[in-house]
Amino acid sequence: MNIARYHSVMVLIAGLVCYACSYHLPDEVQVAYDQLPDRIDFNFQVKPILSDKCFACHGPDQQSLQADLRLDLRDNVVEAKESGKIPIVPGNSLKSHLVERILTDDPELVMPPPESHLNLSIEETATLVKWIDQGAEYKRHWSFIRPDKAEIPEVEQGSWPQTPLDYFALQVMESQGLQPSPAAAKATLARRLYFNLTGLPPDLKDLKAFVEDESPESYEKLVDKLLASPAYGERMAMEWMDVARYADSDGYLDDKHRDFTPWRDWVIEAFNRNMSYDQFVTWQLAGDLVQERTQASILATAFNRLHRKNSEAGIVFEEYRNEYVADRTNTMGKAFLGLSVECARCHDHRYDPVSQKEYYQLYAFFNSTDELGTAIYGPDQTPGPALLLTSEEQENLLNYLNVGIKQKEQQLNQMMAVRDQEYDRWAQNKQQILTTLSSELNHSMVAYYD
Repeated sequence: MNIARYHSVMVLIAGLVCYACSYHLPDEVQVAYDQLPDRIDFNFQVKPILSDKCFACHGPDQQSLQADLRLDLRDNVVEAKESGKIPIVPGNSLKSHLVERILTDDPELVMPPPESHLNLSIEETATLVKWIDQGAEYKRHWSFIRPDKAEIPEVEQGSWPQTPLDYFALQVMESQGLQPSPAAAKATLARRLYFNLTGLPPDLKDLKAFVEDESPESYEKLVDKLLASPAYGERMAMEWMDVARYADSDGYLDDKHRDFTPWRDWVIEAFNRNMSYDQFVTWQLAGDLVQERTQASILATAFNRLHRKNSEAGIVFEEYRNEYVADRTNTMGKAFLGLSVECARCHDHRYDPVSQKEYYQLYAFFNSTDELGTAIYGPDQTPGPALLLTSEEQENLLNYLNVGIKQKEQQLNQMMAVRDQEYDRWAQNKQQILTTLSSELNHSMVAYYD
């Protein structure tokens, strides 16, 4: 064998040895790898790891981006970098530079770097490796993905499920070697229903009636009863009022009382009427702009005014007006987009794909509100748009008075028009008389001297 051929063979053998070594996972990682679910989900298992351990240097924020590597963009991670290595090769963790960097013991190469004080756990490492082996599928943020109706999964204990949802719960239990618990006693079921749907425990009379009802529809009848209860809307409204930052005081220094209970009552009624989510959202964001707007649709927009308000003397009005606009923008993100956007107020978001420009594009919608940001010094002062709340009887009375006022105004305008015409005729005649008198007076004052 000549030297050149020998050298080529040795290089090939060395490459195969390196290949085999790089393929071998540490034993503890391999064990975790085997215990992971059959399918790794990007949003629920992978993205939290990347956001927590990687996005600070390899995320959406261009100011802190390192090595031109954005782990939030699939197109970026599957292309070769300046080093010639590809961060992620879908379907092949062996050839993925990312796996090499998270498995190495070299402090100069390991990721995350030691100076970040971040470490990947064994399970997190195994999750990333298995995700890459399965094709490194990326998904949009969960709130931007349109729900699809899933097929009912097959289960071993086909007689156990009573509703379609039970099949999904049983599938997870069976995949983890678990067995369903025995059916709860009727009294326990009743307490669970009451607390979940009304937030209140059942009274003894209702509890006894349910326990003694042996009909097959007893459970469904109790559910329908609780859904028809006014307490149902109150229970559901609690969750939404937390999202909407509802409070009975202004916050800040003085923390003065304010009454937003009409909006609270509207939310409760919306749940009790089973209002569609589309209308529920639209009215709260722009109920004053919808066609055929009503008092209720305008009242719903109080959602946008539930932020804190500063009544301290000496504040800079424009500063707090902008704070209120930012609060509405941030709440819009949390309540309706399912993500936080406030980081992008100062810079591109480091953990979510929201740029600073996009933040202020959203901010601009709320920046057109008729508001000055002034302090509130008394109960009669209203800092911005207000709504006169009236009952149906009061509304009818106001409509009656407004119609009468309009009629009187029309009569007054007619009288004014007649008076103006008569005045013009009088003034014209007066002017003619004055002209004649002036001419006669001037003539009589002429003197003749010989």
